[in-house]
Amino acid sequence: MSKAFTKESDLEAEDPVSLPRSALPPGVTNYITPTGAKRLQEELARLTDSKRESAETANNLAASPNPDARKLEVRIRQLREILGSVVVAQPPSDSQGKIRFGAKVSVRRASQEQTSYQIVGVDESDPDAGRISWLSPLARQLLNRKVGESIQFQSPSGVETLQIVSVNYG
Repeated sequence: MSKAFTKESDLEAEDPVSLPRSALPPGVTNYITPTGAKRLQEELARLTDSKRESAETANNLAASPNPDARKLEVRIRQLREILGSVVVAQPPSDSQGKIRFGAKVSVRRASQEQTSYQIVGVDESDPDAGRISWLSPLARQLLNRKVGESIQFQSPSGVETLQIVSVNYG
């Protein structure tokens, strides 16, 4: 049977293309920063526009399956699912200097090297960009701490001592 005569749900089971998504423990609220929500909404709008343009140029996508179109559709569906499940957490009005969700934190290592992180939701984390999930081991060590405090953190290279240098929400 030709793929042209199959239901879309049959294609989903046959070719599951999905981007990895961090799992939340059961019952945990899916928090996201306002900036992260905006970033995901902008990506969804951009991909939706791209899908519309592709559909206009291709007379019939079903007649000529396009793997890129399939990936695009899966990502659009994933973004809609994420945006439907998140709770936008506003920065605290008075954190009393403590590290909370959304904080940008600078830490100094024993080598005097300074590194910055922002504590964000699981769906917006990007360690390469310095955005770490609030459920990550490092973020869990940093939460509720203040400038000047030190933490012991078990990194892949061993135990590190990190001193908190600054905290801001801007």
